[in-house]
Amino acid sequence: MRTIINAFLVMLGLLLSTVSSAENRAVDININGIGPGVDGAVFTTLQQVIGHAVANGVIDKFIVNGYGKEGGFFACAQAAPRSKAFGSFIKQLRSLSPDPNTTAYSVTLAVSCPTPTEPVVCTMDVKACPDGSFVSRVAPSCAFSPCPGE
Repeated sequence: MRTIINAFLVMLGLLLSTVSSAENRAVDININGIGPGVDGAVFTTLQQVIGHAVANGVIDKFIVNGYGKEGGFFACAQAAPRSKAFGSFIKQLRSLSPDPNTTAYSVTLAVSCPTPTEPVVCTMDVKACPDGSFVSRVAPSCAFSPCPGE
């Protein structure tokens, strides 16, 4: 009886880990300049992290949904079906700390990357932040980027 219970618990654990990992198989990445150009060093590092993830089969879909006026982009990266390193990829993305006076940066988990239909163009207005910096609108929702510290 104990063997059956242990086997059941192992199978339940595997099922729960599969369900939980299926919920976060993509990540939205937003990096944009907010007045002056985007933080160049962090932008280069971000490109290297994404390129490494593509080259090593961690992500198999990378879709750029728009570009910022001051440099940067809004994109979605989706985990490869059998990738076990997607969590590490997200940790790398979240470890980047661009200058909040020049760059808006966010990493948001998603279920999957949507398939783009047509390019989305947002108005070029900006929002003033409490710290005196500015943020622009980001496709595809055209909502303002978060202010530094939000």
